Amino acid sequence: MKFLIIFFSFLTFNLYAQKNLKILDLKILETETILSSSIPEVEVLSFKNNEERIKYLILKRKVKKVYPYALLAKRKILEIQCSLDTISKKRHKKKFIKSLTKSIKEDYSDELKQLTMSEGKILVKLIYRETNNTSYQIVRDFRGRFNAFFWQTMAIFWKNNLKTKYDPKTIQEDALIEHILKSENLILN
Repeated sequence: MKFLIIFFSFLTFNLYAQKNLKILDLKILETETILSSSIPEVEVLSFKNNEERIKYLILKRKVKKVYPYALLAKRKILEIQCSLDTISKKRHKKKFIKSLTKSIKEDYSDELKQLTMSEGKILVKLIYRETNNTSYQIVRDFRGRFNAFFWQTMAIFWKNNLKTKYDPKTIQEDALIEHILKSENLILN
């Protein structure tokens, strides 16, 4: 009796698992019918030990926390560039950038101050990933060389570098960040 109960319970699980199968192609060859379907791609990461796995999970949490700021930076930079294209005089551009800097500081300063140093490093990399410019280049373009030098010096003081680039092909941490972005469906293309 127990065997029948277990058998039927497994039978229902099997039927449930087959429920969402979508047939993409059906071929009939003489007496055989061949069904073809696609299976979504899954990447599997293996870790040498539990410590490596924990580091990955911490990195994942940090990337998920910081990535929205990188997207926001990308959007703001595009908006600023579009606005600057409409302004003809250099003096008016400087005034516009100064007022924008003030409003951005008011809106996001408190949130960004709450980031840890490692989250800040990840943010610098993700800003490069999204804008294809280093944070140093962005500051230099909008605020000038002196401001870029000042903020680069401050970043180095806090063990960061605004000139850091994002290269998932050669840097292990960047490859893990890229994997996290893809596996968590955070990339908005």
